Amino acid sequence: MDMKIVKTETKLCTCCMEEHEVKTVLVKEKTTYKKKIIEYNATYMFCDKANELYMEEGQIQENDISLKDAYRISEKLLTSKQICDIRKKYGISQKDLCILLGWGGKTITRYESHQVQDRAHDMILKKIDQDPEWFLELLEESKEKIQPSSYDNYKKKAVSFALSSSKERILKIKAFVASVSV
Repeated sequence: MDMKIVKTETKLCTCCMEEHEVKTVLVKEKTTYKKKIIEYNATYMFCDKANELYMEEGQIQENDISLKDAYRISEKLLTSKQICDIRKKYGISQKDLCILLGWGGKTITRYESHQVQDRAHDMILKKIDQDPEWFLELLEESKEKIQPSSYDNYKKKAVSFALSSSKERILKIKAFVASVSV
């Protein structure tokens, strides 16, 4: 088996229940997920004494996300990190983004932690990412459902993002016009 050692530390090995050097390793895995063969990197602990791979609690979730993100990439869907980055761009909480979009209160939490979004939700998230004006419209429609201080913070971030996006679009249009002018 091909594995890359990421870290070595002396600790209690929960595989053999002895204290010794335990390696954290990266292994290229291949599995079928949603009827599609997916290759992804998984992290394991490796016990030299037992010559076995095992997972600690946090690695189970990390490997699950790694598998599902590899699937998302193969399907051209946003990864869990990209969904999180969209939220961070607007400084909005998971719960408040769900309110804005009219989704169940834990939908974004699930997408960021373990569940693969459907294509329709993915398209909406991509639109939010690219269209701060639409975000502002949704925010305004949801104003009464969000804490006033949160609303103000989200609006400031979105307006700032909208202004920078507008400047970028103007520069691209100017560059295009200049390239086609005689």
